[in-house]
Amino acid sequence: MEYAEKVLIVGGVLNLGYGAITGVIISRLRSSSPEVPRHLTLAHIGPLMQGPMLLSLVIALALSSLASGVEAFSAWLLVGGSVGIAAGDTLLWLSGSRDAFAERPPGFFLQAIGGVLTAVGIAIVIIGVFKGL
Repeated sequence: MEYAEKVLIVGGVLNLGYGAITGVIISRLRSSSPEVPRHLTLAHIGPLMQGPMLLSLVIALALSSLASGVEAFSAWLLVGGSVGIAAGDTLLWLSGSRDAFAERPPGFFLQAIGGVLTAVGIAIVIIGVFKGL
């Protein structure tokens, strides 16, 4: 198994773990109140979507013909992007942000950085897959 694949697997599993932890927090909050903060819900759902995405990209990398260093770089971008998005949602929840676009708190910028990292990482994988076909 190549290094980039290991990075994606570890990142995917950690995302799933974080999604499970935030799910427990949501369950505890729901037992005392019917309303759950929006950004906590996003901090839960986001990693549960990012985790399987990272895990499935292991298969895509098997088709890639890029150099292993480039693949590892893209894997780290993807994992870093997922961390940025989850950390941003978590900070927005903890700070009680209602409208991140209007308020522009630190969590907003973490999300933006995470989105850019993810976009660049997935673009590299796409190029690698099409180059490998």
